[in-house]
Amino acid sequence: MGALALALGLPFAFAPPSAAALSPEEVDAGAAAAAAEVARHVEKLASNRMAGRDNGTPGSRRAQKYIVKRLKPVAEPLGAKPYRQPFQRDEKGTNLVALIPGRELPDEYVVVGGHYDHFGPGKCGPEIGTNDRICNGATDNASGTAMVLAIGAAIAQLPEAPRRSVVLALWDAEEDGLEGSQHYVESDPLVPLEATVAYVNLDLLGATLIPSLANNTFAIGGETGGTALRDLVAEAASHHTVDLTPLSYPFGQGRSDYFPFGQAGVPVVSFGDSSSACYHTAGDEIARVDFAKLAEQTALAFRTVVGVAETETPPAFVAPAAGPTYEDAVALAGLVALSVPADLDLFPP
Repeated sequence: MGALALALGLPFAFAPPSAAALSPEEVDAGAAAAAAEVARHVEKLASNRMAGRDNGTPGSRRAQKYIVKRLKPVAEPLGAKPYRQPFQRDEKGTNLVALIPGRELPDEYVVVGGHYDHFGPGKCGPEIGTNDRICNGATDNASGTAMVLAIGAAIAQLPEAPRRSVVLALWDAEEDGLEGSQHYVESDPLVPLEATVAYVNLDLLGATLIPSLANNTFAIGGETGGTALRDLVAEAASHHTVDLTPLSYPFGQGRSDYFPFGQAGVPVVSFGDSSSACYHTAGDEIARVDFAKLAEQTALAFRTVVGVAETETPPAFVAPAAGPTYEDAVALAGLVALSVPADLDLFPP
């Protein structure tokens, strides 16, 4: 066909060869780069200057400025305003969204996100024994926001982009009922939901649930992407020291930003450490963050995002079960068997 076209003097375009996949060594280097980047973002976002990052406050605007400044060098703008997606539901807020175009399949997308809002001073519970009123939200969710920024920067440093595009999304007004991610999914998806092959959610990380489970991390909802997504998460976790406990979609109770995506038929996985004793209190400060664990979680999440973006066969949505599964019971029984002998005496009768 090409020879005939040339002989007739017709234009003929040769398809460029497919770019080679990222090598394991390149992915390893990217994971290490993301892990090295995350701590400094947490320290800025959870500082007293940000005053909790509550939507519509000066602290939120400072956080937005910090986040957008870090997005600009690594990703293209999305949103009605560059990098910003304002919305008005029950609450008024601003999502922050950016795009790293894929090298082969730029019209297919992996979204990685987490909420950057928390509570204004005095709007969370007190830290016992102190007069602290600032709700720093270090693990909820300065850590998840920092992970998104670190993952974006590490992807931008790869020798070439992943096959699919990666969307970096920081949601506002999550603490008001997932309003930012609900707006994105229901009213203004900046990339088509039908072309979104997976959503990776990062919320409440670098935290310690109880001492015996200090190294544990939960992966919620991976079964919505079938075997393909569960295998990618397991492969990512195999490179790192955190103990990963998969639980099914119902165990997230719809309480984080994976939920609107899952309800819309997008495969999801939500990484998190569950609610510790400092959850939604002024005690959720930088000093409570386990930065070694957070670095491992960041590298694991980087591998998950890049793994989905690189895979030949993307996850296909599988509707979640209506309730917890037998596999959930087995996983939780293992955690109880580990934690009861070690930590039961921490609780009053």
